[in-house]
Amino acid sequence: MFHAHCFRAFFVCFSMAVLLSALGCGGGGSSGPGTTTPPPTSKTATQFKIGDAAADRIISFEVSITSPITVTTSTGNFQITLGPNRLELSHMSAKMEPLTIVNAPQGTYTAASLTINNPEVTFLDNNGVAHSIQSNASQVVNVTLSPPLAIGPTSSVVSIDVNAASAVSTDASGNITGFNFSSASFSITAKAVTANNQQDDDGELEDVAGLVTSVSSNSFTMNVGQSGAQLTFTTDNTTQFSDGLTNVASTANQIVKVEGATKADGTLLASEVEGIENQNGAELEGIVAAVTGNPASTLAVTAQDGTGSGMDGTKIGVAFSADVSKAPQYKVDAGNVDTRGLGGIPGFPNFPFDATTVMAGQRVEIESTTAVPAAGGSIVADKVKLQQQALRGTVSNFSAGSGGGATFDLTLPADSYLTLLSKKILSMFCNNRAQTTISERSQTTAPCA
Repeated sequence: MFHAHCFRAFFVCFSMAVLLSALGCGGGGSSGPGTTTPPPTSKTATQFKIGDAAADRIISFEVSITSPITVTTSTGNFQITLGPNRLELSHMSAKMEPLTIVNAPQGTYTAASLTINNPEVTFLDNNGVAHSIQSNASQVVNVTLSPPLAIGPTSSVVSIDVNAASAVSTDASGNITGFNFSSASFSITAKAVTANNQQDDDGELEDVAGLVTSVSSNSFTMNVGQSGAQLTFTTDNTTQFSDGLTNVASTANQIVKVEGATKADGTLLASEVEGIENQNGAELEGIVAAVTGNPASTLAVTAQDGTGSGMDGTKIGVAFSADVSKAPQYKVDAGNVDTRGLGGIPGFPNFPFDATTVMAGQRVEIESTTAVPAAGGSIVADKVKLQQQALRGTVSNFSAGSGGGATFDLTLPADSYLTLLSKKILSMFCNNRAQTTISERSQTTAPCA
């Protein structure tokens, strides 16, 4: 069989000499008689996400990943293009966050190569004092995928899990002294998209916040936080719009938060779309480092992510002051977690979060009608939302409940940032009012010693 593109050329060759026809037209530049060109490799919509494991004393760990990420497949190298990004990894221990969606060649993936730029970490020493270490270095990290990943005809999610604890070096006291990225710092896995009960590693998208840049009749595209991801969500008659949004058209130029799922063909379906602010406002996420006043009047917040006016990658890891003196709305962003009565724990009819219970160590989202200020500036809060966060500790007093539920005490490590921050705030509170003691199961007051 001959290629269509050299069919005419072949007859020209044949009319000149039989020998040339035997060799094939073009003298070997194209396939000869009896050969065929392999069909192109099929591709599958593949979602790439990134996350982190909890690291006790780290409150902010920032990196940029240079585009592209190169992966080695059974058919050759494939490059994954990323948008400009500044990633704060520690807050991703609660959930994976999307980086990009690409049409990836089907086959076996055996290796990946990432370039890490300008890492910076903020951590607490044993006295609860914050320290920052930054580097202008660029490091290529080669990761062997063992076992290899398989990308087949079904849409998949590839999770890049960063182990922050193995990416830093420490001294004998546990203080961070530098960076130590290696192949052991990354675990890369793949799962096929599931049809029902999706989790973030097989299709679920939870609390995806960003600015909507374009809309169509039944879909919208948004720039997500500082990850560089551009995601397009479709909607249908089951999609719920709230907080000022009524339909797809109303999302234009709005900062929104989306709950969604991945469909079998790899496209994203929004189940809930919540309005946050318009493009003149901003959303800032981070760890509360200190609380002033009771009820709170000011929160010191270390930024981990954000979007909207005035927000860019230079603001990640930076300290801000959130003015909460103007009676902002307080809300628990529970996601799929049932916080009603905390699973039946006595003394907690509802999860407590307001101006009197907000505390250091909590991860919050500050929504504002104005832009994010310069580093160290003050942002006026319109809403304060408590976010989910991952903690590591030792379980005791475990008691199984009904329906698969349970209660237990979780003792945090002595160098957990939540432990260190709480101690610091408690000592400050003891100067002028009753000491507040916090545990996973109770909140009580006692006189200062």
